[in-house]
Amino acid sequence: MNRSEEFYTSSEMEDEQAHVQADHSSNSGQDASVDVAVIMTQILLPFTHGIDASAISYALAIAQRLQLTLVVLSLIRLPEAPGKRNPRLEDIQQSKDFLEFVHHRAARQVVPIVRMELYTCYPVRSIRALAQEMECAGILLFVQRGAGVLLATGEVKQLLEQESIPLYIVPLLPNKGGFPHLRWLTRWFNR
Repeated sequence: MNRSEEFYTSSEMEDEQAHVQADHSSNSGQDASVDVAVIMTQILLPFTHGIDASAISYALAIAQRLQLTLVVLSLIRLPEAPGKRNPRLEDIQQSKDFLEFVHHRAARQVVPIVRMELYTCYPVRSIRALAQEMECAGILLFVQRGAGVLLATGEVKQLLEQESIPLYIVPLLPNKGGFPHLRWLTRWFNR
């Protein structure tokens, strides 16, 4: 895993510390129990293909509203064939473009992010493992008209099959009218 960047404010770093409560027993002089509560301060946004500006905007807005750090995970699929272990160059470029696009949007909206790029044969397994390892509050999934956005539809379905970590499914509204300037031009020419 490649952890590219982190942005934290001092209050967020304090929030990341685990809160420990000890119940001291007056009778024995020993700790009766220790409860450790970890405050989850991150939410995962996985990506395998198809940069979608509206999904990215929603993800940043959700992270900002919930005061969470957005963990932006770009997965580059490696072929499963034994002799072929190199990813496609188009996948690598799209991953870089996605991470850079999110970085600029997050900087503009002042949302803390962690950018990660991961090469894997098994994207869904990697998403689950990383979400657990980083103790994320959940995974953001976007769908539009029954199809996955930022992830392939099959990957979204696989994540839904086993809910070992909370999933936040965001349905995106379809772009009904198409490009608005095109409609305006059509009306103008039809006068």
